[in-house]
Amino acid sequence: MPETKGGKVGVIVSPVAGRSKDPVHWTPVVDELRRRFPSAPLITTRAPGDERTATAELLRAPVDRIVVAGGDGSIHQVVEALLSSVATSADRPSLGFVPLGSGNDLARGLGIPLVPADAVRALEAGRERPIDVGKVTFLGETPVRSAFWMNQSYLGFGARVVDRVSRGRRPANQTAYVRSALREALHSPVRRYTFRSDDQPVESASAVNLLVTNGRYSGSGMLSSPRADPSDGAFDVVFVGPMGRIHLLRDLRRFQAGTHLALPEVRTWRVKTFEVRGERPDDLVEADGDIIGRLPARYEVLPGAIRVLVPETRVA
Repeated sequence: MPETKGGKVGVIVSPVAGRSKDPVHWTPVVDELRRRFPSAPLITTRAPGDERTATAELLRAPVDRIVVAGGDGSIHQVVEALLSSVATSADRPSLGFVPLGSGNDLARGLGIPLVPADAVRALEAGRERPIDVGKVTFLGETPVRSAFWMNQSYLGFGARVVDRVSRGRRPANQTAYVRSALREALHSPVRRYTFRSDDQPVESASAVNLLVTNGRYSGSGMLSSPRADPSDGAFDVVFVGPMGRIHLLRDLRRFQAGTHLALPEVRTWRVKTFEVRGERPDDLVEADGDIIGRLPARYEVLPGAIRVLVPETRVA
């Protein structure tokens, strides 16, 4: 295996990222990764979820860094495997990202180049940055189950939009998210939640949307949490109170541009733990572009749990 600034490297390539099976989309990236890391084990996945098996194989190698060429979902699966298998952050391989997905929101927020060839070149000139990881525990399941995530977790309207996009056949780009948001807005978007932030008193309120965020972007480039910092040891909660359909549709552009925090219906605050319950059995929980469970759920931040290779100068 190659010896680099980060030690021994392993590579995972997810050709199905972005729902593209066209080799033109990813073959040049594989060729460049092989050229730059000629001795590295390179595992190509066949279906979503194979990243976990690939990560386990690289951990047995072992490697000091895992380069993930794929989308947000690919990264999500690798992080799940690492957090489930390796107890301490110091013992976990660091991660490098080559964006191949249709969203690439985590990479965008970290300033990683979104052009795959540029991202590959940046792997050799970056620095390792400790990144927080979110842990969400589903309190309504027996036995209780936990999952890990890195970027953002949607509840309410946003989760239903992601669910609609994930069931579609088109690439999950910003156009798909906006189209699905418009369709979802025609239904009743307001739901009531009971939640507790850290050791604060329990609150109960109605909301159109509720986000627990570690990164800044979601929905293929929407600046949904502009104050979020994935290295600050806390989440940013973004709470969008009741809005009429016309109001919601009118302000969609503000949610895309990140100016929605100035709206009177929007609150945001920082937490280390966040427990939330819904009033309906179909209250979905989304994380990193996938539907991963249902409420009730408890969130907690794991500070600096993963080291990610990022450019020396932020470009996002």
